[in-house]
Amino acid sequence: MQFAILELFNHRLSFSYHISNLSRSSFMHIRDLRRIRFMLDFKIVSTIASSIVHSKLDYCNSLFLNLESTQLNRLQLIQNSLARAVTRMPRHHHITPILMSLHWLKISERIHLKAPSFNYSSLQHPQSTYLRELLTIQPTH
Repeated sequence: MQFAILELFNHRLSFSYHISNLSRSSFMHIRDLRRIRFMLDFKIVSTIASSIVHSKLDYCNSLFLNLESTQLNRLQLIQNSLARAVTRMPRHHHITPILMSLHWLKISERIHLKAPSFNYSSLQHPQSTYLRELLTIQPTH
């Protein structure tokens, strides 16, 4: 029991154990998606990819806000592989145009979008009063 906790929380809080499990699970789904890709049209494959793998990448990703670049690169590798599986592009093609054609933000951009989105929603919804008390609104002028 104690060993499992040490694996989850190392002294630097790098999330490496979590990202390793996330990578293993995501690449398994990407491999399965590649196997059935030829039977499905683009819209269905894109929906499956977003619902299965992107949901894993986006779950609590605001915790990754100050993550090391090596760990962010591991997450970006998952998304790149997913984009190539959806579009049937080979590995040597540059990934940025592929992500733009899919209208997907890169992982670091998704993380940086989540923090202000979370703050806005906590300020707008009356159910989260405990969070609203922690935030202050600064006038822009």
